[in-house]
Amino acid sequence: MWSLLVVFLVCAGLQVQACVERVPMVKMRGTLVTMRKNQNMANCTGNCGSLVGRTRTETYMSSEEVCCDGYKRNEADECAPQCKDCGDGICLAPNECLCRKGYSNRRNRSHCEPECSESCVNGSCVAPDECQCVSGYKFVNGSRTVCEPVCSENCAHGHCAEGGKCVCNVGYQRDEKLKKCVPVCQDACFRGDCVAPNECKCRAGHAPRLGQPWRCDPICSSGCANGACLEPEECYCKIGYNHTDGKLTSGCQPVCEPACVNGTCISPGQCACSEGYVYADGSRNVCVPTCKSGCENGFCSSPGQCECHGGFVKTSPHRCTPTCQPECRPNSQCIDPNTCSCDPGYDFVNSSSLECEPQCQRGCRNGICSSPQTCTCLEGYTPLLYFYCIPICSKPCLHGSCVSPNECRCFSGYRPSATLGSSVCEPICSQDCGHGRCIAPEVCQCDEGYAKRWPRGSCEPHCPQKCVNSHCVGAGQCRCYEGYKLRTGSSSICDPVCSPSCINGTCVEPNTCACLTGFEDTKVSYQCVPTCRPRCENGVCSAPGHCDCNPGHVVLNASEPNFCSPQCSTQCVNAECLAPEKCVCLPGYQMMPGSSSECEPVCSKGCRFGWECTAPDTCEGIISGVSSSQPGHLAFHWTMFVLAILLCLALVMTPLLVIRELQRRRREGDKQRTHLIENPSYGVVLANSEEAASEQAIGLGD
Repeated sequence: MWSLLVVFLVCAGLQVQACVERVPMVKMRGTLVTMRKNQNMANCTGNCGSLVGRTRTETYMSSEEVCCDGYKRNEADECAPQCKDCGDGICLAPNECLCRKGYSNRRNRSHCEPECSESCVNGSCVAPDECQCVSGYKFVNGSRTVCEPVCSENCAHGHCAEGGKCVCNVGYQRDEKLKKCVPVCQDACFRGDCVAPNECKCRAGHAPRLGQPWRCDPICSSGCANGACLEPEECYCKIGYNHTDGKLTSGCQPVCEPACVNGTCISPGQCACSEGYVYADGSRNVCVPTCKSGCENGFCSSPGQCECHGGFVKTSPHRCTPTCQPECRPNSQCIDPNTCSCDPGYDFVNSSSLECEPQCQRGCRNGICSSPQTCTCLEGYTPLLYFYCIPICSKPCLHGSCVSPNECRCFSGYRPSATLGSSVCEPICSQDCGHGRCIAPEVCQCDEGYAKRWPRGSCEPHCPQKCVNSHCVGAGQCRCYEGYKLRTGSSSICDPVCSPSCINGTCVEPNTCACLTGFEDTKVSYQCVPTCRPRCENGVCSAPGHCDCNPGHVVLNASEPNFCSPQCSTQCVNAECLAPEKCVCLPGYQMMPGSSSECEPVCSKGCRFGWECTAPDTCEGIISGVSSSQPGHLAFHWTMFVLAILLCLALVMTPLLVIRELQRRRREGDKQRTHLIENPSYGVVLANSEEAASEQAIGLGD
């Protein structure tokens, strides 16, 4: 089949191609030649010396056929392509194989590898569709492609992992002593064995506990009530219980000490009474018979059987009633043998009597208690409440109360009317109401035009309009106080009177003025004068905040309107205008002769000849700008100071100038004595020397 495929590929043009190329090459060859030893004897005809042999090497160009890169000559001397490992395939081109069926070169074009249709798990493909397990693995049963590890030990409940190691399944763990996988129970099995993951199997004679299957409890067939089953078929009774037949296999029953009477012991020291019995008073073990329907005034001799006490007779199967001798009177009943008790709402008349009379709990004022809680009023009275009767008066008591039939009693502050009868009470006013009448105790009602005057409460004239600076003397009539007079057009307002009248002020009280804003009191004749702040200087305050300057004075600064400065018609020179038309010299100046406004400076010690007094105690000389408060001294001091500075400069500068001059001359002398030539190759030589001359001769000096 493979041969047919090769023939098909050749016919199809996919044949192996040879690759040859010609490469130019440089070659060398040697030729043997003979020659004379002495080559200078060109015209030698006689003995020209012996001949010697020499090899002559020649270099020439040639070309030859060589295989291309990736090709190599085979046994047939053909350039065939080279592949690393085509196996049973054909090398079509350098490192490019044509693989047989079942092989592929997809991963590497120069190598044919076998192909398996199914992947080899834990193995390798060694031939087409043929897997080989790696070392330590074997094929899984029924498979030729899947390999599993080989474990030398038992690996039940697990799987064999890489390297032959047994890995237990979930819920199992490796027991190295037993060399096998054993199940794991999250909660340790108590009295049982772990047979599967989280599954306990109880031992014989044990059963799993409800809700806790990992705990196994022993089984007692008797049930072991009132005890604890600690081992299979072994019951241990609790305290207060004993075995029924004295054996561990039997149940437990409670013990009561002392024993139950007419009852059954249901728990240690606790009895349950039999049917028809109940506990006797104060006892927990003795039971006595009971009657379900009761046994009033008797006792239960047996369950459901009632017997009466002494002094009682049975009136029904479950009731005994007392008997009284003699019998009880009306409104009472026999409650105990020979003992009577009044009915509710009644009470005995006295302790020795058997008669019962009705009782009214709240009493019965002005009446009698005719039956329990029922009050009947006496004649001339009527009920107000169920226990209280009030008297009746044929005429109502005005400002009083009816205290007995047809009898009134006046309230406090009232008295019987002398004119209207005893049933009418009139109020009492201790003070005479005057222009009014008494309408209530100590309360007067004034007539029209009058009002109460406190604290007496009497009625006095009333003015509806308020009397200002006056008092009311009659109905609606005001009278002014002393020092006041009635305002024009008003009947109740009085104004104070000032005499004489206030000037620039207001009369606020009799003969008392209050100045208007911007004015002040002079305390003289009720006159108020204007005020200026600050006060006027050299002027008069003519209106609030306004100054009028005195003659010869004017306001020079608008920001100081209250300051008037004196005025001088002629300008004061070196002087101040301190009064109208009066100049006063400044300190150090004096008035010039014949002048009243110009002052000249004064030099107290006088000035030297040629000097002029230009300011107080200051003389000025011929030299412009030189002056002195002591003639001549300042100029002398300045001259000496300047000369000292010039002398210092001369002493410092002279040595410096001398040194600089010496250095300059030295540099000029050095330049005349020496001429240097720089030669890049031979260094520096002195001019006019022999070396310099020789160098110039050969052209080195240029």
